[in-house]
Amino acid sequence: MIKFNPNPKILYITTIIVFAFIILFFTAIFPQSLDEFRFYHDTFAQTLTQIKITLTTDSPRFMIIPCILLVSLGLAGKIIFTVLNPFVQLFVIFGLFFVITGRKINFNTKEDFYPFLLLCLMYLMILPNPADTLFWMSGAFCYSWAIVPVLILLCLIRKTIDGQVLKSTVLKNILMLFIGFMAGMSNENTGPMMLGISVLFLLYCKYKKIKVPVFYYYALAGICFGLAGMFGSGAGLKRLHSSYKYSSWIELPLFNKFFVFLYKIHSSFSDLYWLPIIILFGYFLVLYDIKLKIFKNKNFLIGLFFCLCGFVLSFVLFLAPAIGPRVFYSAAIFFFISFISLLLVIYKLYKINFCKYLSLVLFIWAVVWAPLITIPYIHLCKENIAREKLIAQAVKQNKKEVYVNRLTVLKGPNTNHTIYYYDILFPAFNEELEKRFKIKLLYENLNSIALTNEPI
Repeated sequence: MIKFNPNPKILYITTIIVFAFIILFFTAIFPQSLDEFRFYHDTFAQTLTQIKITLTTDSPRFMIIPCILLVSLGLAGKIIFTVLNPFVQLFVIFGLFFVITGRKINFNTKEDFYPFLLLCLMYLMILPNPADTLFWMSGAFCYSWAIVPVLILLCLIRKTIDGQVLKSTVLKNILMLFIGFMAGMSNENTGPMMLGISVLFLLYCKYKKIKVPVFYYYALAGICFGLAGMFGSGAGLKRLHSSYKYSSWIELPLFNKFFVFLYKIHSSFSDLYWLPIIILFGYFLVLYDIKLKIFKNKNFLIGLFFCLCGFVLSFVLFLAPAIGPRVFYSAAIFFFISFISLLLVIYKLYKINFCKYLSLVLFIWAVVWAPLITIPYIHLCKENIAREKLIAQAVKQNKKEVYVNRLTVLKGPNTNHTIYYYDILFPAFNEELEKRFKIKLLYENLNSIALTNEPI
C-alpha cells in the first residue's frame, strides 16, 4: 500500500498560496460600494476634509483614514487594496496561531499543519459575513485590518506570559504607542475589550511577579488615547441621534433592549454554527474529567479566557441600535482562538487529533460549497462591469444624463455567505456620485434589495 507522505513545507506553501489566491480573487471582483464613492474626492485637501468629517460625525475608527486615502486614488487605490489584502489576512492567521500556541509555526513538521489548516478553513467558511469583513474595502478596513494591531498586542502579551524577556527601546516605545492607539480606536467593542485585557494582563504579571516590558505601558497609554479619540469625538452619538431609524431604540428601556438583542445573538451564533456553545460544552467536559488540576494548564486557561472575552464582545453589542453580522467579527476571532486552544489541549490529554478530522470535514465542505459561494460574487461583478461600461459610453458620447439599474444580488448557500452589497444608487449621495462619474445618474425602483435564488 502506497502511503501519501508529502514534504511538510509543500503542505504549508500550498495552503498559503490557495488561501491568498482566494482572498485575492474575491477582493478583486468585489465592486466598490457606497462608502467608497462617498469617500471619493478630487483633491487631497478635500480628502483630508472627508477624513475629518467621517471621524467626527460618522465612523470614529482609525483604520477609516487609510481607507479614505486609498479611495481617493480611484482605481489605483482599489488595486493597492486588492494586492495588500491577502497579506493582511495571512498576517491575521499567523497572529492567531501565535496567540494560541505562543510560538511561530514550525514549517519542518506536520504537527502545526492541521491547526493551521483548520484556522484557514474556519476563517473562510465560518467567519461572520466575509463579504463585508474581508472583501469589501471599507468593511475590511473597519474589521479584519483593524484587528491587526490588537493581534500584535496579544502576541506580545503571550510572549511575556510565557516568560520571554522583551527589551524596550525609544523607537519600540513610540511604535507601541501608535499600535496601542490603533487598537484603542479599532472598534466600539474591540477597543474597550483590549483595554480590559491589558489591565488584566498587568494585574496577572504583578501577581506572578513577571517583569512587564516598558513599551507595554506605552501601548496601554496608546489604547487609552485611542479610546478617548473614538468615544470623545461624539461621532457615534451624532450618528445615532441624526437617524430617524434609531429614535424608538433610544427611548427603549435598557432591560427591553437586551431581550430584543437575544434574537440577534441567536442569529449570530447560528451563523457561527453554534461554535461558542460547543466551546463551552468542550471546556466543561475537560473540566469534569480532569477536575481542578486542569487549571494548571496554561493553554486551557488562555483558551477559556478568550472564550469568555468572545461572549463579552458579543453581548455588549446589545447597546447598539442596529447591528449586522459583520460586527461579530472580533468576537468570532476570539472564539477561534478559544476553539483551537481547546482542541490542542484535548490532543495533549487524550491524543485525539480533532484538528485533523475537522480540517478534513471543513475542506470537503468548502469544496462542495465553492460554486454556491462563488457564483453570486461573479454575477455581481459582471453586472457592475456592465453598468460601468454603460456610464463610460454615455460620458464618451457627451451625454448629460444616463439611466442605470440597481445591481442585483443572488442568494448564497446560507445567510453567512450571502452578499449584503451597499449599492451606490442612494439619493442622499447623488452629488458625490455625479462628481465621480461626471454625469447625472437617473434611476428607478430604489427599494431595498430582496434576496432571491434568481436575479431581481
